[in-house]
Amino acid sequence: MKKAKIILKHYDIKPNNILVYNDKSTEKDRNKIINLLKKISSGGIMSEAGTPLISDPGFKLITDLISLKIKIIPLPGATSVISSLVASGLPTNHFQFIGFFPKVKKDAESLCSSLLKFDGTTIIFESPKRIINTLNFLGQKLGDLAEVCVAKEITKIHESFFRGTPKKIENFLLENKNLVKGEFVILIKVTNIDESFILADRIYNQLSSKLSLKDLSKVVSEITSINKNKIYKRFLSFSKNS
Repeated sequence: MKKAKIILKHYDIKPNNILVYNDKSTEKDRNKIINLLKKISSGGIMSEAGTPLISDPGFKLITDLISLKIKIIPLPGATSVISSLVASGLPTNHFQFIGFFPKVKKDAESLCSSLLKFDGTTIIFESPKRIINTLNFLGQKLGDLAEVCVAKEITKIHESFFRGTPKKIENFLLENKNLVKGEFVILIKVTNIDESFILADRIYNQLSSKLSLKDLSKVVSEITSINKNKIYKRFLSFSKNS
C-alpha cells in the first residue's frame, strides 16, 4: 500500500475506505470488498506498480464482480509488458506473456521447448537476483537461436535496454554488475526449428567428435539444404555451451 498511498496523497485524494487485496486474500476478503461496493456504488483498484491485474492478483475479484453484473471500467496505464515490447525491436504482431520465469528446472526446460515452437515474441518477468542465471539457462537451451531484449526499470529514470543473444547480455551484465538492480523484463524471439534442423542436430550429435565444425557444417548443409553459415553458427553455439 505504500506506493499507492503516495500517489493518493500527491493528488490530494482521500478515500474513506482502503482495503488491501493481494496473493494471500481469500473469498472472505473478496466478499468484504463486494459488500462495501454495494454500499458506496463505485470504487477502484490500484496496483503498487504497473497496471492492476497484469501479473498481479485480482482476476478472481473481477470475475466475482462481473458475475454480479457490476460494471468494470479499465483505464489505460503504464505496463512494462507492452512498453518493453514496443521498444524491443522484436515482432509485435504475435506475442505471449507468461509472467515470471519458472523457478523449477523441469518447468523452465518445458518452457524453452515450447519457445522453439512459438512463432512470435515471448515476454517474461525476472528479478535482479535471478536475471543472470536465467540468461545463462536460456543460452544453454536456445543458444544463438534466441534473439533477446532485456528491459530494465521500464518507465523509470534508469530505464535501459540490452539486446543480443542470451550469452551476450549475460556477459555484459556480469561485467556491469552495478546494472543488476530493479525489475527486468526478458523478451525472446526464437528461430523456429523445422525437421531439417532436427536432422542437423542429430548428425551433429553423432559426428561432432569426428569432424571439425567447418567440415561438419558443410556436410550437414549438403544433406539438409540449410545455409552452411547458419549451420556453422548453430553448431558453434552448441560447442560453446557443451
